[in-house]
Amino acid sequence: MKIDLKISNIINQIAIDAGREIIKIYNKPFTAKMKQDRSPVTKADLVANDLICKKLHELNPKIQIISEEGNKKLDKWNNIFWLVDPLDGTKEFIKKNGEFTVNIALVKNGRPIYGVIYLPTKREIFYTLGKSSYSSKINKKNQYQSKKKIKVKIRKQLKDKVLLLSRSHSRNTELSKKHFRTNKVKFSGSSIKFCLIANGVGNTYPRPGTTMEWDTAAGHAILNAAGGSVKTLDRKVLKYGKKGFKNPSFIARG
Repeated sequence: MKIDLKISNIINQIAIDAGREIIKIYNKPFTAKMKQDRSPVTKADLVANDLICKKLHELNPKIQIISEEGNKKLDKWNNIFWLVDPLDGTKEFIKKNGEFTVNIALVKNGRPIYGVIYLPTKREIFYTLGKSSYSSKINKKNQYQSKKKIKVKIRKQLKDKVLLLSRSHSRNTELSKKHFRTNKVKFSGSSIKFCLIANGVGNTYPRPGTTMEWDTAAGHAILNAAGGSVKTLDRKVLKYGKKGFKNPSFIARG
């Protein structure tokens, strides 16, 4: 499936619509349950998942959808599929710090070729189109405002060498700061860290341990199109469609 401007707008709107439903729940009292993998899930995760999967299926019923809160079995013959995290950063959602996102990516031959990340609390969207990445604010009429093409900044272009770390998974900050030769650390939840690198705010995001493909695919696509990279510790490009959809440790860079 070719992602032109018309299709991109449709997919972006799906993410925005999911974000609107998430905010409805976010602004009221809600409860969380623990899944079998000991990660939390809320009604917002499930409502957003149903909306996204339904609309992606309507867009193209031939493309399989793999989602954190839905189907996790990829047909062997499929070389193209959606990767969806309907609410990335559920822990941050529960903490009510606003650092959660809606992630949608299209993967082809093990590579994320399209990605959109929507930040519901900020009404800000990051997405790819062609070989470039963009960011924009979304007003209440769903109109794009301050749309701009975004690009990573190499280390020498940055006044501060900013290391981006996960708010919920960071360990030994000073050691990480020294290892990556940075003079500033910024903590953030969910896939926002990929967006900050793509937008030239940070330079490096190391992520030790296991993440899932739906956590990273959209951000990976956006960062690639903005001139960055996501590689494993042995310097290989992070691939998608792996058994169990588990990622190894990786480093995202500008």
